[in-house]
Amino acid sequence: EFFQTASNGMVVDTRMELGYGAAHVPGSLSMWLEGLPSFAGWFLSYDTPLFLVNETEDPMSAVLYLSRIGYDDIRGYLAGGMLSWHMKGYESEGTPMVTVQDLCKKIDSEKNLWILDVRSREEAEKSGEIHGAHQIHVTQIPHHLIDIPQNQTVYVFCGSGLRSMLAASYLQREGWKKVVVVLGGLSGWNSTSCPLE
Repeated sequence: EFFQTASNGMVVDTRMELGYGAAHVPGSLSMWLEGLPSFAGWFLSYDTPLFLVNETEDPMSAVLYLSRIGYDDIRGYLAGGMLSWHMKGYESEGTPMVTVQDLCKKIDSEKNLWILDVRSREEAEKSGEIHGAHQIHVTQIPHHLIDIPQNQTVYVFCGSGLRSMLAASYLQREGWKKVVVVLGGLSGWNSTSCPLE
């Protein structure tokens, strides 16, 4: 039974950010399928059994990605996906999401929003930096937890929402209760009080 055995390991949800944000297994880590080769090594332990939640019924693409970088202890996957999880009556969690336009409106109407930009420094310099945002690359989040507040809402931003959801899922797993993922990149940025730098 997935529910009983997964409690002894790490659940890795390889679905896209919108599906994960809507509903996921509590305590799971969001790492979209194509992101596994780049980000698994930063967040997953080789000593912890892995359990997969997939977009499709076939987990082999995820298994191949993970096994190629040394993750061989993959114990199973959630047959039937989140639909079967809910049909069994298990609880799920969600991750709040806002569009970049919604974030701009919040910035213009509220003060002291805490924005976590998880893009690389090079990417931020090339595409534009959000004035006042706290820049911590997604791979460095585990080493900078002390720098991220737990007593206020943290808006997590990247270029699309994929890395943001990865960072947010990690923070939620570590006990953060108020994390919001910003969907979309800077193309929709139109804040008047927080122009791009």
